[in-house]
Amino acid sequence: MGAVSIFTAAVVFLAAHTAIAQTQEVRRRTSDPERLAPFGLMLDAGMPEGAGLSAVFRPSPHVRLHIGGAHNGLRAAARAGLTLLPLRGTFSPSLSLELGHAQAASTETLNRRLADRTLLPASSMERVGYSYASAHLGLEFNATRRLSFFVRGGMSVMEMAVPSLQKLDEPFRDALTPVEKQSWGMRALQPSAKLGFALFFG
Repeated sequence: MGAVSIFTAAVVFLAAHTAIAQTQEVRRRTSDPERLAPFGLMLDAGMPEGAGLSAVFRPSPHVRLHIGGAHNGLRAAARAGLTLLPLRGTFSPSLSLELGHAQAASTETLNRRLADRTLLPASSMERVGYSYASAHLGLEFNATRRLSFFVRGGMSVMEMAVPSLQKLDEPFRDALTPVEKQSWGMRALQPSAKLGFALFFG
């Protein structure tokens, strides 16, 4: 019985020692001034996507990944991007690449829109879908380890797609112009810019 008690006490002692060591390690990492909070939220505004909110992940001080959405006042879009920060400090240059897409409204959506006279007649804009790819150079201001502000500028390739309205219900089809009866697309290269901030936690 004495041997069992000694063995049990030894196991309890080792378990307690391990738990204390792990707690100290967690505190050390948390209080480490060099430790980066890996997750965050980014709020920004710019062209062509408008205002956006994204979840951010930074696996290292030099890389940030984000995914989220944006709205330009007419249409919501999904987006994803990558930012590279070659220098670490209060100010750092940045290179950002981003892709985004907004789906054109479906025929069913347009039929409901046109049938509801309480809504604004924005059907011609609702049927415009677009995709874009942006490349930006910028400057990051790291106010703290958890808060950074940025301004970026560069170029975006935009591709707009406008489907035909031939599938609308009969009463609405009769009012279509020749242009609205055809689908068309357009691709353009244009300047773009963005400013915003990111708040990190974890």
